[in-house]
Amino acid sequence: MSTSPVVKAPPWEPRPHWGPSTPLAELTLDGTTVAVCTDGAGAPGFDSPRPHLHPVRTLAGVVVTAAAPADHTWHVGLGLGVQDVDGHNLWGGRTYLPGAGYTWRRDHGRIRHDGWAEQAPDALTQHLTWLSADAEPLLTETRELRWARASGQAWRLDLATTLVAARPVRLGSPGAHGRGGGGYGGLFWRLPACEDVDVRTPSARGEDLVHGSVPADGARWLAWSARAASPTPPAGTPGTGEFTVAITPSDESTARDPWFVRVSGYPGIGSALAWQRAVTVRPGAGLRRSFRCLVADGRTPDAEVGRLLAAPVLSSPATPETGP
Repeated sequence: MSTSPVVKAPPWEPRPHWGPSTPLAELTLDGTTVAVCTDGAGAPGFDSPRPHLHPVRTLAGVVVTAAAPADHTWHVGLGLGVQDVDGHNLWGGRTYLPGAGYTWRRDHGRIRHDGWAEQAPDALTQHLTWLSADAEPLLTETRELRWARASGQAWRLDLATTLVAARPVRLGSPGAHGRGGGGYGGLFWRLPACEDVDVRTPSARGEDLVHGSVPADGARWLAWSARAASPTPPAGTPGTGEFTVAITPSDESTARDPWFVRVSGYPGIGSALAWQRAVTVRPGAGLRRSFRCLVADGRTPDAEVGRLLAAPVLSSPATPETGP
């Protein structure tokens, strides 16, 4: 991320700086890195620094994530964030307030990587802590990643998160505070600049129809096919910039969360944890969400998207390489 002027920065940081983040692990398939898990700690405080996956690549090397783009510097790859965690912003940027709209506040927390519970050839289990603006623990998280080749042109990532609280913790969103259609928060995938976007579910096509649709009501997966505006395949590989990514919920609770989609404003998709009302993480119960994600070269037909998301992944030698 460069230090060139950004579109949105708080008045107390007229010259914000983005430093390096620490790579924590590499997800590899057949010796090729398909994703990097980073701690995100190089971001300024108003970006609510948090661990995420970036870059995520297709098997041919096309990058299908963006991190700290100038339009929304707090959008980072594939990861998790919530704008209102008991009054603390763990999403980044301005906070949406009822009656006031988006407002810069010194309420930004961060998500801290605490360590690994599992490091298997095709799996990682990560311990994290969600911290308030005063660095006080709000939630602990266990994040599980499992990956493997799904076909000759695609690989699949299974991602699950479990949030645990010592006291009731409320998770909200702009949508829960009155902004229609603004219920983002939870799993979010910031995509690269794209051309010829085709976003769809099994039951609808296009941003207006897909945004807010619910997996449990028939929109059981969300797919995005496009051409990356600046494809970056490694030298000597056949990457063309055409790719498909898709998400499906892996459990009934996750299937009740609506899809969040942006095409015209910026390229991004996600699963909305608090679409129109807040949810509460209660002591002893926890809150769990789980997903299957598909990353493919080319424009994958709908029937193939559904088949690859539903089928067991193929076994393959995958080795995480951990950093300091």
